[in-house]
Amino acid sequence: MPSAPTIRALRRTPLSPLSKTLPTSFTRPYLSSSIILTRRHASSVPPFDNEGPHFHKEWPQHRNPSPYDVLNIKPNEFDKKQLKKKYFEVAKLYHPDLSTNNVLSDHKGSILTDDHKDERFKLVTEAYQLLKDPRKKSMYDQHKVGWGNNPSNLFNGGVRPTYSSSTMAYNMNDHRYWNASGWEDYRDLKDMSDPALRPDKMKALALIVLFMVSGAAVQGWWFLNNMEETLIARQKMHDTCEADLVSAYFNYGLDDSRISRIRRFLWFRTFGLYREQHVLDRSARENEALVKEVMGAEH
Repeated sequence: MPSAPTIRALRRTPLSPLSKTLPTSFTRPYLSSSIILTRRHASSVPPFDNEGPHFHKEWPQHRNPSPYDVLNIKPNEFDKKQLKKKYFEVAKLYHPDLSTNNVLSDHKGSILTDDHKDERFKLVTEAYQLLKDPRKKSMYDQHKVGWGNNPSNLFNGGVRPTYSSSTMAYNMNDHRYWNASGWEDYRDLKDMSDPALRPDKMKALALIVLFMVSGAAVQGWWFLNNMEETLIARQKMHDTCEADLVSAYFNYGLDDSRISRIRRFLWFRTFGLYREQHVLDRSARENEALVKEVMGAEH
């Protein structure tokens, strides 16, 4: 019969890159049918004082520690060898497979629960993942992004220094939590759309699409209507200009008196009836004689 701490270790979630990089002695217990195989050596766990809980004095005491604070590394003395060394030292304290029988306390003397150890282990892992990646480390050093609750977080590797009990309970009941190969995979799965929320999201998306289509239809109608009015106004202006030009050609040098109108009528009639020059000259003389007769009759 396995001991109670070993059962708790199986129920908790040792998802981290550490399980891939730690030696065999640091890997999780394996459960096969009803047989529990535990592979662990006494030398793999840091020594603890049996008379009281162990206090990790290098753990940062202030809120929102930086990844450098979590691993107790000075930024100006950073190098990858030191990073890996510090990561293994701290990870051994809080790794779910290794910390089950370890009694740890915080700076106030309160005993750390398994959940607290898990959260510290996640912070350590996240700090290591950020600092070992040159691109993420550079972004954090220059812009303070990629870590913690920063709203400008550019990476999925961000962490939250504290987790609520409701969040932990949700993780324990989520099958994706157990099937993910690591914390990063689980976060990616968790960020995917929740099927329970999909209908509401589809309704919201449909409303947005309907609003955009309606707006585009109104804009299109307004554009076509204005174009039609512009074309009609332009055509009216063209017709008016053309009529004024024709009138100017026909009435150039003439007024609107009764005699002028008679003279124009006779001219237009002659131009419409004859084409030969001598006939036009003769008709012009006859027209002028008629105009003089009309003028004489008026006097």
